[in-house]
Amino acid sequence: MDTPAWTWLRIVLLVPLSGALASCVTRPASSASSSLSPTPTSSTSGGPWNRPTCCDVLASTLGSKVSFPSSNAYNASISSYWSQQESEIAPRCIVSPSSASDVSAALKVLVPRACKFAVRGGGHGAIAGIANIDDGVTIDLGGLSAVTVSSDNKKVKVGGGASWGAVYARLSPLGLAAPGARHATVGVGGSSLGGGFGFFAPKVGFACDNVVQFEVVLANGNIVTASPRTNPNLWRALRGGGNNFGIVTEFTFKTFPLGPMWAGEAYFSASALEAQTQTLYSFTANTNYDLNAGLTVNYAFTPASGPLLTNTYAYAQPVVNPPIFQPFATMAGQLLNNTSVTTLADFSVAQAKESPNGFQEITFATTFENDLGMLRELWAIYTASTNSVANVSGIQWSLSLDPIVPAVVARSDANGGNVLGLRVPAHGLILAVLTATFGSAGDYEIVQAAADKLLADIMEAAKARGVFNPYVDVNHAGKSQDPLASYGLANLAFLKATALHFDPRGVFQTLMPGGFKL
Repeated sequence: MDTPAWTWLRIVLLVPLSGALASCVTRPASSASSSLSPTPTSSTSGGPWNRPTCCDVLASTLGSKVSFPSSNAYNASISSYWSQQESEIAPRCIVSPSSASDVSAALKVLVPRACKFAVRGGGHGAIAGIANIDDGVTIDLGGLSAVTVSSDNKKVKVGGGASWGAVYARLSPLGLAAPGARHATVGVGGSSLGGGFGFFAPKVGFACDNVVQFEVVLANGNIVTASPRTNPNLWRALRGGGNNFGIVTEFTFKTFPLGPMWAGEAYFSASALEAQTQTLYSFTANTNYDLNAGLTVNYAFTPASGPLLTNTYAYAQPVVNPPIFQPFATMAGQLLNNTSVTTLADFSVAQAKESPNGFQEITFATTFENDLGMLRELWAIYTASTNSVANVSGIQWSLSLDPIVPAVVARSDANGGNVLGLRVPAHGLILAVLTATFGSAGDYEIVQAAADKLLADIMEAAKARGVFNPYVDVNHAGKSQDPLASYGLANLAFLKATALHFDPRGVFQTLMPGGFKL
């Protein structure tokens, strides 16, 4: 999950803002059916599954790859989640596979015993329980982190537990990149299965659009591949459908050329608001949009600083102050600017440092058409919302605005399409994402209520103006949202049918409760 890049400004302003690749094969069979249907066992604790037995059998099967509370391996996994609320969850044991076969073995223990489980990729989600589970088994894919470039440099195989930082670090010296998240610490798995809107979406589409093959462990333990030729429905469903079909242990992405790039942040006082609003509107509506450009505009608030405006720029060429960003550069009210020629690997690390682990996190996502009146009203709605959180200790209340231009969908369609259901008008869309960061779980209900109201107010205003778009980015959706339904009836029906075919017992709907379900 990407979060706004502006934390470092706290220090500067002295305010306390707190084929070359393996062929598509199926191992050991491509059948989705199995005798390993979930059948609850007796439990001495009276629960639906015999919890000690699940972990004990896993330990006898996978040995030291299973860790228990108080062990170093267990504690290291739990403490490394991004959000504080995920780190507060205590599974009975953690499985740390090093291969797809290990994942298969784990499922062959868990499923017939009806043991509930979670799957963790990068652990960068905000919602408690999205990648961890109380009184269950968490499968931590961190050991599946290999990044292997094909001999012709056109593809890269990435383990399901790898971070985008590891991918960029491997590819940058080769003058290559793969479309991924903006923060180095975000996991490849979750972000790609949810779409994956990155710096260069106008140039190459969503991350999911560039996956040419998935390696998937199905509920019955079978290891299959999904590509345009092998299990094509599964391949398409995984392009935005989340964790509803199986455990993805490996992604094969197309690469694209990317050498040194120009990127960084610029910070503005609220006095720049009207110029910022008009420039953002024109930038998004530009029919001659420069596909090398990526932009995020942030509305940022802490009680100490008040509202600020921050822009994150990315340009896929080593061109300082490229013409498409000139209107932003000439705005009055700029406080700081740290743009420079850099690499995607280095820039993603810098971005991640501004969003460290260990805090309470609340997010939501909503979308509306690029409209000048709506953008002006949005600022009023946002600033009004800050009153509800002004007394929350250490609060960072940030609303980021990502332009979605028609080229994004064009790239998606050219790469085989996805299930997001996104259609972009000529004047573009704005994806609005709230990230609320704070220190105390005691403030959670206050912040969640403020987030819910802000979301409702934005949606109401967009609908009143006739510019509301139903798309909800699953990677930033709030816990009360239904992002998969936002894909449209046809796509939702396709996802349900695909899940029924590959997971007829509904294992990933019932035994794995984390994530957004069908």
